[in-house]
Amino acid sequence: MGDLARKESASSRHSIQKLLAEISLLEKNIGMVSKEIGTFENSIRHKLQIQISQLSSLNKKMKEKQQLKKAKRLEQKKKGKNYKEPVQLISPKQKSKSGPEVNEGEKQELKRLYKEAIVKVHPDKIDHGGMVDKIKTATDLTSQLNGIYKNGDLEALLNFYQTFIIALPDLEGRQIEIPSVNSEIRLAALLSKKEALTKQLQNLETNYLYHVLKTYENPLTFIDELELEFQNKIGKLEKRTRKGFT
Repeated sequence: MGDLARKESASSRHSIQKLLAEISLLEKNIGMVSKEIGTFENSIRHKLQIQISQLSSLNKKMKEKQQLKKAKRLEQKKKGKNYKEPVQLISPKQKSKSGPEVNEGEKQELKRLYKEAIVKVHPDKIDHGGMVDKIKTATDLTSQLNGIYKNGDLEALLNFYQTFIIALPDLEGRQIEIPSVNSEIRLAALLSKKEALTKQLQNLETNYLYHVLKTYENPLTFIDELELEFQNKIGKLEKRTRKGFT
């Protein structure tokens, strides 16, 4: 049984390290693609800032006219004999999910690690001697730790423990170890994180601007095309906003 447990442990460690490497690569690629798109977007905004401003102003004016038209029609309807006030149904708000779903086992591990970590960084739990810099450091670390816990990222919590808690000056000379985590739960969490990052990268790569960057021989010519399209839209909106609604 001992040999089997060691083999399983070695296999889990290998799988975890493999997933960590894959996640690191995904995060690197996401950063690179995001930067490429962001830089191109900034170039577009810089070149077409006048047209963008005109379109924004005209769209706002158009929306105001449409709302005015809608209000006038409503007033006319209210004057009718058979008019009834519409019944508004309020649908329940759905919580938006910013990251991968966290299962119950992972929640318990997160909660346990959080409790172990918070007592080592919270300003009310450490001996700061009233020193302002220590209190500020503890407050910042607590805020960061709370953010990680709220996001439900088990691996980020382990990294926080290793990067900050073990490196705290007050812990020098003490034997501090990273808390052990159930390997099956950690593997499941990493697989979920990898899946979420893969989808994020795929979404970025299907972004039209990224498509332009990868397919146009000179992506800057796209900005010239966009300028012509904007000018056309501006012309149409100017005509529509000058006309009154009937």
